[in-house]
Amino acid sequence: MRLAVLADIHGNLPALEAVLDDLRNEPVDGFIVAGDMAAGPNSAEVVERLRALNAWMIRGNNDNYLLKFASGSAPDWWYTSQQWAFTRCCYQQTDPETLEFLGSLPEQRVIELPGASVIRVVHGSPRNISELVYPDQDLSLLDLALEMTSESVLVFGHTHTPWQMRRKDRLALNPGAVCGSLTRGACANYAVLTWQNKAWEAELRSVSYDLAALRACFETTGLLTAGGAIARTLLFDFEHGANTLPDLVTYAFELASQAGYPNCEFVPDEIWEQAAQTFNHEDYQ
Repeated sequence: MRLAVLADIHGNLPALEAVLDDLRNEPVDGFIVAGDMAAGPNSAEVVERLRALNAWMIRGNNDNYLLKFASGSAPDWWYTSQQWAFTRCCYQQTDPETLEFLGSLPEQRVIELPGASVIRVVHGSPRNISELVYPDQDLSLLDLALEMTSESVLVFGHTHTPWQMRRKDRLALNPGAVCGSLTRGACANYAVLTWQNKAWEAELRSVSYDLAALRACFETTGLLTAGGAIARTLLFDFEHGANTLPDLVTYAFELASQAGYPNCEFVPDEIWEQAAQTFNHEDYQ
């Protein structure tokens, strides 16, 4: 038995299709998706493709952001500020049926298959959808996640960093990101779980995809323009295998603090635009 494990697709249809093409000669028995299918240029198309595959899916933090817009429960500034233009635009471009389906998904799930040990899938961690688990930096968070669960395999997403580790006779795995790889350049990362010798074995994989097609998706949907600095920065990161977005946000909040807005919940538009115009992505890679 073989299962493909994906995470963090972020509406990147060319990257998803590259992963599926990579698997055509080695068919799998199922697909696991550890959240963040949406919030990108082709959210509806990605979700539709995964539904056609009968994939086991959970929600990620970005999927939840779209649902907050849909329910009207997002903070007021999400609906107006330039800082939230990208996510706001992604929500506006996502049809009601896709949003309804995302809302029907759990934030974590258990997968039980005949003759195999049980798999649990989370996005950030079992206790927090947005928690960042980096075992190479801090084993305590992984150990806590394992203490909170009992399944033989624990699948993570969210960090865009592929890794696997045997810990306490269990397998912990992050397949990396289909969209936005941080460790192997501009490519799509995923994993394959194989049941053999009465245990799950994981193989981390990486495949290149058509970056020009991704840029075209950003442009033809209008997301590259309407999404502002976040859209431009994300596309830069996707094309270069970089992670400059957190630095852009940190830089913008630093400018806001210097301008007399310490501890603000969001960056005022005029300061956000200043940050967008003066931030140099190459300097922060």
